[in-house]
Amino acid sequence: MSAAFPLKPEEIASGTVVRVMSIGRDEFFHMLPGAVDLPIVHRGDGASGRGWSLSVEVQPPLHIALLSLPRLKVSLEFPARDGAHMAAFMLRFDRHFQRGGG
Repeated sequence: MSAAFPLKPEEIASGTVVRVMSIGRDEFFHMLPGAVDLPIVHRGDGASGRGWSLSVEVQPPLHIALLSLPRLKVSLEFPARDGAHMAAFMLRFDRHFQRGGG
């Protein structure tokens, strides 16, 4: 399970995990294949693979002084609601999209 973002019991029960990420839509879909097991199907603002699907929604940018960061709301669905599968998937997903910093 991801140490930074452990799954909550309500996420496992609902089979839905939502992340608000500081990344643009095009960059997200460009990086997505490295974050998930292949094959994937990408259509418009969504993608799906074995045991998961996701949709993205562009959010207003975050402004901090003169810095402007893109934001993307990513909703991941796991129809089987298998906690072990969800935890393994999210560990890889979160680690792949992790940015450097301190």
